[in-house]
Amino acid sequence: MTYSLTHSLTHPLTHSLTHSLTHSIIHSLTHILTHSLINSLTHSLIHSFTHSLIHSFTHSLIHSFTHSRIHSFTHSLIYSLTDSLTHSLNYSLSLSLSLTLSHSQSLNHSFTHSHTHSFTH
Repeated sequence: MTYSLTHSLTHPLTHSLTHSLTHSIIHSLTHILTHSLINSLTHSLIHSFTHSLIHSFTHSLIHSFTHSRIHSFTHSLIYSLTDSLTHSLNYSLSLSLSLTLSHSQSLNHSFTHSHTHSFTH
């Protein structure tokens, strides 16, 4: 009889304690897992976003710098080629004009000399 009475009194208490403990452990584990998952997900998203942002910024910066360098180089090259071509054309024209004038003067001198020579002789 004493056993039965003790059992009757302790069983609900044990059951309640076990239930409470189980519930507490499950709640605690769920909380830890949820917190861990949220933390991991947040970290992953922040990392992904940061990585994407840095990649985008770097790409943009490199593109801008490269574009600027190419533009600058092309501009210098075109300017240099134009300058060189202009110089070359000016030189050719000057030389051509000089040779033409020289040749013309030579012909003129020759013609004058020949006429003078024919009149005097």
